[in-house]
Amino acid sequence: MIINESSYQDNMHMNGTIIEEDVELTWDTLVLLIVKAFVLILIILAAVLGNLLIIFSVLSNSKLRSPTNYFIVSLAVADTLVAIFAMTFNALYTVTDKWIFPQYICDIWNICDVLFSTASILHLCCISVDRYYAIVKPFEYPNKMNLKSVLIMLLCVWISSILISFVPIYTNIYTTPEHIEERKLYPDECNFVVNKPYAVVSSCVSFWVPSVIMIGAYVRIFIEATRQEKAICKNQIASAIPQYPRNSTDTTAQMMVNVSSNHRNSHVDDEHPTPMKRNINRMKREHKAAKTLGIIMGVFIFCWLPFFIWYVTESLCDTWKPSRILLTMLVRFSANCVV
Repeated sequence: MIINESSYQDNMHMNGTIIEEDVELTWDTLVLLIVKAFVLILIILAAVLGNLLIIFSVLSNSKLRSPTNYFIVSLAVADTLVAIFAMTFNALYTVTDKWIFPQYICDIWNICDVLFSTASILHLCCISVDRYYAIVKPFEYPNKMNLKSVLIMLLCVWISSILISFVPIYTNIYTTPEHIEERKLYPDECNFVVNKPYAVVSSCVSFWVPSVIMIGAYVRIFIEATRQEKAICKNQIASAIPQYPRNSTDTTAQMMVNVSSNHRNSHVDDEHPTPMKRNINRMKREHKAAKTLGIIMGVFIFCWLPFFIWYVTESLCDTWKPSRILLTMLVRFSANCVV
């Protein structure tokens, strides 16, 4: 907050009512800034601590070191870096309402913002592919999603994120010549203005293509999971109520006896599960994990969708330019959802 002392001293010569209103306005603004700063700091700390807890949990427990969890650890690293390098600068810019650092720091902020946000979306895309093979093609899963494949996918994620962020922003090929001149005239501002080619390429790599892959993968997962659940129900019913001879004189009574016997012996079966029951339990766990990740990805796409619609529209349409307030709202909404 910047208080104009000369203006305040001039108001001292006015009547008491005006002085009281000025002081009241100043304190209201101060309280609002304090609350805003507190909320932003709380969100950043929660994001950092939450993602660090995920990383520590997987690294400290050998049972959690699966291919899917390697993706989750890398995703947690990306979200932690978003909170530290992107959200921190955004919080300072929001509270002070001006850019207080040199322009090269502005470039670093933009690079980190694009890099780690793109990495987060691409990680979710990789997780959807992993879940696709685990549920839709379980026999191919051990060969397709081994340690080597996971490391190659993670390497591609980070290299793609660096190429779409560091190279264009560092070389200034992402923006327009007019914006480069504006940065020299207004060093207290840090705006991310892109040209049309970069807007199309970056939005496709960072959002549109991964979103299409995620949606397509989870549609197939949903269809296959529904089919497998129906098959599991049929197998459970068939195992609980077996077929009986047609000449049985008391089929209903015999069925009830067998069902009751199966129910009494269910605890013994749980202690010593058969291979079929182990496969059924494994499929149930896979379905539950897929549903949970599907909900997370759906919310993630929903949060990013308004921003990328604005991003492409604002860059391609010369006649429509949104206000800075709208831009700030979209950026904050997307950043908070991501973390």
